[in-house]
Amino acid sequence: MSKKIEIAVIGAGNRGSKYLTLLAEMQDQVRISAIVEPDRLRAANASNILRSFSYPQPEIFTSCEDMLKTITPGAVVIATPEREHFAQAMQLLDRGINILIEKPLAVTINQCEQIAEKAHKTGAVAGVCHILRYHPYFETLIHLAHDVSLGEVVSVTHRLDVGIDRATHTFVRGPWGMPELTSPMILSKGCHDLDIIAAITGSKVRDVYSIGGRHFFTHEKRPDHAADRCIYCPIETGCRFSAVDLYQRRKEWISGFIPYDGETVETVINRQLKNGEYGRCVFNCNNTAVDRQIVTASFDNGAVATVTMNLFTAEDNRDTHISLTGGEIHGNGKIIKVIPLRGSERVYDFTDAASQPYHAGADKAVLVDFISSITNPEHKMRTTINEVIESHRICMLASV
Repeated sequence: MSKKIEIAVIGAGNRGSKYLTLLAEMQDQVRISAIVEPDRLRAANASNILRSFSYPQPEIFTSCEDMLKTITPGAVVIATPEREHFAQAMQLLDRGINILIEKPLAVTINQCEQIAEKAHKTGAVAGVCHILRYHPYFETLIHLAHDVSLGEVVSVTHRLDVGIDRATHTFVRGPWGMPELTSPMILSKGCHDLDIIAAITGSKVRDVYSIGGRHFFTHEKRPDHAADRCIYCPIETGCRFSAVDLYQRRKEWISGFIPYDGETVETVINRQLKNGEYGRCVFNCNNTAVDRQIVTASFDNGAVATVTMNLFTAEDNRDTHISLTGGEIHGNGKIIKVIPLRGSERVYDFTDAASQPYHAGADKAVLVDFISSITNPEHKMRTTINEVIESHRICMLASV
């Protein structure tokens, strides 16, 4: 049996907790030796996740610096806020530690390039969690786009439906409502999509144009009689953006509402509604993020692409139409139809996969790919920084 890789997870928020859960299932390959999380509640929640697997409790640190004073793991998953990625990645790569970074890789293209260069110099594996590359639906979409029988890719029209619940939670009330403190929505949410576009075209970007802005979630659009907080609002029951409806009635988007000892989730929800940032009226937030955006890009091989990012949809979904010299490909997030200019239509149904947890196994697949690239020098990770950096370049050129 090969030696287990000592791995640490930095950041125990939503994504970090998922990776901890999946790594705990990979006990034959890895040993979680450390968790880095400055927030006491999140650190305790991470410990509870591992405890549910009867997993030996790793050391808990409050910073990457403190961890490195004590241990030097063989690999680290970085799942911290994106503005922390660059410093942490460079610090770990200086020690020759293999890293897997949650998207986005960093917040400037210069930072992305520096991380890539440092990884190349040290020889460490440096991957990015572009999980859609591992999703069976998108794997097939990309593969079909390169089917020589369909000819060359001419254009890609892609619609990113953010979904109104995710939008109000994350990009209005939540921290990503202020991209100057986090990152632009086209980067934080859309870099997955631009990565798929880049993979479909198989080319480097030439020109990028973008339009959009914040036009609806503003103080000026606030309805008459609306209160500052949903829980006290006389028109709340008829408001489609109600925090009371989202968190208290439907119990959606509350995974980050972690109770203190002796509390219930309901207590945390009530506290948020009365005093927290998630209880605010969507028209009374300090948000500056766009609530609509269209990005158009041209590529060196002549292909063009348009990505429309729309918040005002009932569900979060992705719809892609690819025009090729020999036919069309249309995917609605569940079903892919291939329509040759001559020949029979083909249909690929991923309805069952789309409903599976952890992005239909893609979350675990990226971890397996990362670990395999460390243990097997002949194995190249699918989403190394060099493979996915083009998506970040497009996003940063598209920021409005």
